[in-house]
Amino acid sequence: MVDTAINAVSEFGFRNRIGSAWTTVRDHWFSLVSAAFLRELISILAAGIILAIFVDWRGWNLIIAFAVRCLVWSALQAGYLKFCLNLCDKNKVRWKDLFSGFPSCFQMLIATICLWCAVGFGLVFLVVPGLFIAVRFSLYGFALVDQKLSALRSLVISHRMLKGFAWCAAGVVLIYCVGVGILGWLVGVLEPLMVISLCTLYRHIRMQEARP
Repeated sequence: MVDTAINAVSEFGFRNRIGSAWTTVRDHWFSLVSAAFLRELISILAAGIILAIFVDWRGWNLIIAFAVRCLVWSALQAGYLKFCLNLCDKNKVRWKDLFSGFPSCFQMLIATICLWCAVGFGLVFLVVPGLFIAVRFSLYGFALVDQKLSALRSLVISHRMLKGFAWCAAGVVLIYCVGVGILGWLVGVLEPLMVISLCTLYRHIRMQEARP
């Protein structure tokens, strides 16, 4: 198992993933940042509208607005991941992809909640299990959108796909977390780089699985 992991990392090195992702991010930086910005803006505006509509429902309006914010964000996140997948595949921006994730919004929301509950549970007891869970499930969104899977199935598939490739994903996630923590203003650059790096990793593993 150790030999498998070492061979996988050697064949599909972390440096190659970052280099390949950086080229895509550099060429389409404005589109990627704009898509991520729209995801946040639209979900916040939707929550604000609900908050205003139910202004007389003291307390409940906050709960309803938060639920709407999560649902809309999940739909746009699914669209954002599809946007990134097509960008990596065809090197072409398709804005309609950003708004194509609404049929998957509930599955994306359920998968995200399950992931963060598992990560939180792992961090409560020991830091390492929480980080391990975060890394092994980091491809769940791509699997859910690309293969049209259910929430739980996408988590299982992500865990299986990253067997032998976990160090590559861990490096990407670590750089993002450290970068956001130390240089938070660079999040506009780091998030697209992380997502595109994971996207290229996902595509490579899928190609490896398709080989006879």
